[in-house]
Amino acid sequence: MDLAYLFRILLKRKWIIIGSAMLAAAVAWILTRDQQKYYFSTTRISTGFAIPDEIKINESSSGMYDAEVKFNNAINTWTSPSVLSLLSYELILHDMTNPKPFRSLTAAQKQSAFYKSINAETARKTFEEKLETMSVLTSYKPEEKALLEYLNLYGYGYKSVITYLNVFKLQATDYIEVDCKTENPELSAFMVNRSYAQFLRVYKNIRSTKSQESIDTLQSIMEKKKQEYDEKQRLVRDAGLTDVAAQATSQQDLIAQAEQQQSEERDHLTDLTYQLRRVEQKLEALGAPATGGAKTTSPNNNEELVQARTAMNNAYADYLKTNDKDKLARYNQLRQEYYSKYVNSEPAPTTGGANTSSERNDLLEKKQDLETTIQASNEKIKNIQARIATLRSTASSTSSRNATVEALLQEAKLAEKDYFDAKQRYTNALDIGSSSVNNFRQLQIAQPAIEPEPSKRAITVGMAGLVTGVTAVLIIVILSYLDSSVRTPSIFSKVMNLKLISIVNFMNMKNKALKDVITGNLKEQGNSEKKRSNTFRESIRKLRYEIEHSGKRIFLFTSTKKGQGKTTLIQALSYSLSMSKKKILIIDTNFSNNDLTVQLHGDPVLEKISNEDLSVSPKLKVKVFSKDVGAGTGGIFIIGSQGGDYTPSEVLPSENNLLIHLQALLEEFDYIFLEGPPLNDFSDSRELVDYVEGVVAVFSATDIIKQIDKESAKFFRDLNGKFCGSVLNMIDLENVNVI
Repeated sequence: MDLAYLFRILLKRKWIIIGSAMLAAAVAWILTRDQQKYYFSTTRISTGFAIPDEIKINESSSGMYDAEVKFNNAINTWTSPSVLSLLSYELILHDMTNPKPFRSLTAAQKQSAFYKSINAETARKTFEEKLETMSVLTSYKPEEKALLEYLNLYGYGYKSVITYLNVFKLQATDYIEVDCKTENPELSAFMVNRSYAQFLRVYKNIRSTKSQESIDTLQSIMEKKKQEYDEKQRLVRDAGLTDVAAQATSQQDLIAQAEQQQSEERDHLTDLTYQLRRVEQKLEALGAPATGGAKTTSPNNNEELVQARTAMNNAYADYLKTNDKDKLARYNQLRQEYYSKYVNSEPAPTTGGANTSSERNDLLEKKQDLETTIQASNEKIKNIQARIATLRSTASSTSSRNATVEALLQEAKLAEKDYFDAKQRYTNALDIGSSSVNNFRQLQIAQPAIEPEPSKRAITVGMAGLVTGVTAVLIIVILSYLDSSVRTPSIFSKVMNLKLISIVNFMNMKNKALKDVITGNLKEQGNSEKKRSNTFRESIRKLRYEIEHSGKRIFLFTSTKKGQGKTTLIQALSYSLSMSKKKILIIDTNFSNNDLTVQLHGDPVLEKISNEDLSVSPKLKVKVFSKDVGAGTGGIFIIGSQGGDYTPSEVLPSENNLLIHLQALLEEFDYIFLEGPPLNDFSDSRELVDYVEGVVAVFSATDIIKQIDKESAKFFRDLNGKFCGSVLNMIDLENVNVI
């Protein structure tokens, strides 16, 4: 929408806007004449939400979201029915028991049947009981429902109280501010202070219950963790190892020592074996057998020697197993006995071989000692190997137990940590629970206001006028937007896409002669009317110029719908052309509406002209049939029609009719104008196009362009040069120059 056009629309209707705004302001002024005065009281509460006073089962960090939730919870609790109902009970009890009540009922209210049905003493006791037990009235019980209505009678119902109180958080602080505005200054202060007191009661009750539940839960968790910890400790004790790693290290050390002993004993055995071999070699060199040689003994002595030797070896083996000193002494004793028997069993040596026999005996004795030692060494090696096998088996078992005990110890440590963490949280919960259940502090006590709040009557009146004015503007804008008429030339060009040769402003022709308007002989009564008539006359002159310079002389004036102003436009154009010494013939071919014939008092002869009438001379016959309406220095002639429900092809002769001779009539007339009926409703104009040189379409700026109008406009564009252009008629004077 064109903003300039919209501004002109608003300017044109400025008095409607101003009048509606002033009327609304006047009504608001009257309605607020007896406006109630209100008194304001306020208090500020420190919440202490920055202090960690909440018992938490799970330790978690709190952020801005948690703080915001706390504030929302506190404010919603404050304005909940649980708190405000208790405040209502206090208010009604004050008015029932105090000599100076905040509110008093009118005489009509006291005389009502409902008021008389209430027992004041019973109601007072019920309110006191509800206040003491922090319970609310319910509408399910008839007697309590009556008390709720009793509160509403005084204006102390929940819906009324919540409208007086305003509870909100102060930005960038942990403060809550509570405001109250009523008609009584003491009532405002009382409601603020007592609402805080009742809020504390309800809040403490909620927090205490929640804290105790949290403490009980933490105690249960702690006891469960203690049981788990004790069970893990019992399993560790049952495993029988307090230091599995040290025991495993000890086992490995013993194995290493035994292997070292085995290695040393094997080396010792090797040395003994070599020594025995050398002794045997020496015995062979002396000519004695390695097994005993020349020594002769009796069978009995030999058996005793074998038994003594066996006992000696067994004693030595026992000593190696136990390392007992008694076993060692036993071994030495048996060894001495063995050597004694061995010496006694030898025969007496000969004189010649005394030295050789002595050497051989020494070697044999040494050989026997070495064999005994070698046997003992083999036994010792077997014992060491058995001990190594036992130690390795023990070490393998210890390794398996090591993994099990390590897992038990790890579980015991985790259970111990969980237990002490739960115990610490439980201790902290007890500390918090034993302190104050909340950190709310009233920083200032609400005081009764000395003066009422400034009256907002002026603001109310101003806003009423402003809102009404803005509403009027919006209505005008919306109506203008919804208006689909072609109000301005620019809108017409966008919608119809037709050549515009002239615009003609609206002219009220009541009590005016069109001829006087065109000739300038009209006696205007004001500047606006004079301006309107001058603009109309100049618009017709512009149209006259377009007609004169079009190169055509026979024109059909038509439209898409009726009421577009064709008749008036043809007359006005004819008057204007006659003033420039032009001779015009008007033929009323609008059979459906012959206003031209009626207004110009033409003779309705068009349908009566026959072929014979035009056979002699068309010009002559036209002079006979036409009527001079007398205007200007040229002349305006009209051939009227009777009018009816028929088309030119139906009523006029098929051959040699008047319309065929229009070119011949141009010798007598400068211009010939035909008026055709609307294209949307009749086909007459389509038939008349064949007889004219140019077509002019007339549109009214007050009408809405519809789809059928656009289809008719396509007919104009398809006339192949005959279409001269459009005339936008009846446009507002303010929109004449809008492009």
